[in-house]
Amino acid sequence: MTEEKYSVSFTIIGPGGVGGLLAGLLARQGHQVTVVANESTAAHIAAEGIRVESDTFGGFSTRVTALPSLEHSPDASGGHGHVVFVTPKATALGAALDRVNADALASAVVVPLLNGFEHMEVLRRRFPAAYVTGAAIHVGAARVAPGHIHHTSPYTWVEIADSDAPADRIAELTAALRGTGIGVELGASEGRVLWEKYGFLLPTALVCAHSGLPIGRARVDHRADMLSLVAEVTAVADARGVPLDTERIIAMADDRPADTKPSMLFDRETGRPMELDPLGGALLRAGERAGVDTPVTARMVADLERINRAATPAAP
Repeated sequence: MTEEKYSVSFTIIGPGGVGGLLAGLLARQGHQVTVVANESTAAHIAAEGIRVESDTFGGFSTRVTALPSLEHSPDASGGHGHVVFVTPKATALGAALDRVNADALASAVVVPLLNGFEHMEVLRRRFPAAYVTGAAIHVGAARVAPGHIHHTSPYTWVEIADSDAPADRIAELTAALRGTGIGVELGASEGRVLWEKYGFLLPTALVCAHSGLPIGRARVDHRADMLSLVAEVTAVADARGVPLDTERIIAMADDRPADTKPSMLFDRETGRPMELDPLGGALLRAGERAGVDTPVTARMVADLERINRAATPAAP
């Protein structure tokens, strides 16, 4: 292994399904990987490592550094060559960021892989000295237990938007991801990268979670709702200057394996908090600002919020 090939150090904030998969794949390639998680999860990963089960990448276990907080950059050069993936569920973003000292991310390339779009402003306020770079990941992965990741999709690729990060740093990041077997696409605007994924994700997530059905049945039994949601997302995106291809979004939904379950449905089934406000709420807010009506989104979010409240234990 050469110093040039492994010149990037990686930090994963929130090693759940997506973050745990990235941590495992990058560490298996020999990269320096640090994960930041709550105390119990960090202790478990420090002792047991990351375990990945995947038909695509195989089953393997690997060791990473695991910390309950990040006070200093793990990169010896003081940030140059430091890439930070921000990968918690949006519902846990605030708590995850509270574990990180902003100075530790100075000069780092920060790549959020969350659903939605409102998190970009949050991260830029929190880490003003970092290169916060818009990105989206297309993957199915779930955390079975702390440090135990089940990769479920036949596809895994990352889109990285144009940003003010140094070109050589993005090139190193791209090479590292591709070296693990993850596909990478470059060059689109931040708005397009975020909204093209959001345009597909929000309708499928809401319809599947609302109906309690995987995508194969939901796209047939509740097609009118799905088409209405696609139309609402594209109308809001267009008002923001990000035109979306409605037919492409529908084709993506129709092409997904029938047993695919969006994470919002998985959360409903397991009694976990659903990402309703960061996903559905975000569209309602953006629609209101743009003067675009979003009645189907509003109805489904309201219904699912009632389910969310019933599943979430009251604070003591």
